[in-house]
Amino acid sequence: MGNSVLDILNNINNDTPPHPNDKILLIDGLNLYIRAFSANGAVNDKGVPVGGMVGFLKSLALLIREVNPTRIIVTFDGKGGSKRRRKLHPGYKGNRKPGKRLTRWDQFQTVEDEQYSMATQLSRLSEYLENLPLTTIVVDNIEADDIISYLVTTTFKGDKICIASGDQDFLQLVDENTTVWSPSKKRFFTPDTVLKEYNIPSFNFLIYKSLLGDQSDNITGVRGLGPKKIPKLLPEIIKSPLSITDIIEYASTQEGEMFERIINNKDNLHLNYKLMDLQVTDISGHAKMKIMESLDCNSNLLDKNSFIRLYNNDFLGEALGRPEQWLNNSFLRLNTLIKQLEK
Repeated sequence: MGNSVLDILNNINNDTPPHPNDKILLIDGLNLYIRAFSANGAVNDKGVPVGGMVGFLKSLALLIREVNPTRIIVTFDGKGGSKRRRKLHPGYKGNRKPGKRLTRWDQFQTVEDEQYSMATQLSRLSEYLENLPLTTIVVDNIEADDIISYLVTTTFKGDKICIASGDQDFLQLVDENTTVWSPSKKRFFTPDTVLKEYNIPSFNFLIYKSLLGDQSDNITGVRGLGPKKIPKLLPEIIKSPLSITDIIEYASTQEGEMFERIINNKDNLHLNYKLMDLQVTDISGHAKMKIMESLDCNSNLLDKNSFIRLYNNDFLGEALGRPEQWLNNSFLRLNTLIKQLEK
């Protein structure tokens, strides 16, 4: 008799409808788009490049299957990028010289052709996203990293969150509630997998990155200090949360050339920490207000007719198979959940 009652109670709990904030998928939009653009050379039925746009939409559907989210928020870098980081470090991302091709597709004869296609596809992609049940957030003068950081550490703190990005910096946010999905590695990063992959716990991943630097962002680390050497040189980094000051103080008690380099780079390490810190979101009150305004506007609802009209106008043919079925399979559940936010 007791078991029967327990079974009934379990069934009631299992039938509890999900809330839109039960599992939030935060997508680093530009990161995912550039990956799609670089990997997908598809053209439409008229021979026009559409790989970035189609690749992003396919990746979005894959993410929904892998994560099973109850809400999706796509973030993009705002116009002007990170004003705060450039003020701290004028050379921030200064090594990204124009004129370098991302792809080898024959349809792009010049760098200018590729850049034009990249921009026009991204613009058109935003129109497709407006017809899907998700929220898009863009704020001038801040990067998607900062938007995601603010949402994780403030707005949705304590909620179950998955961040989709190939940017390692997000691993510093991984904890019991927050995971990171790497599109390139096609795996989730939890506290256990971060430790297994890097031999560094997620709570010290910011320290780890500060020591290494980030060549892609023109952030210089300690010369000669590589990923495998850090946990051997600084064993405490595996055990408990540390600060840059802790690292400097520990280095001052040790002997050796590498410890001297750490001490001599103390100012640079503090700068690196500020540049890469996503655990404390240093953005203006105006930017925070813009983020909240975007959330308060609620997510778009699924508009299949408008989506398919765009699809047909772009001559996408069978790029997504049967688009109506593709939409139903990927977005109907999300659309139902989004409607709850409007009640």
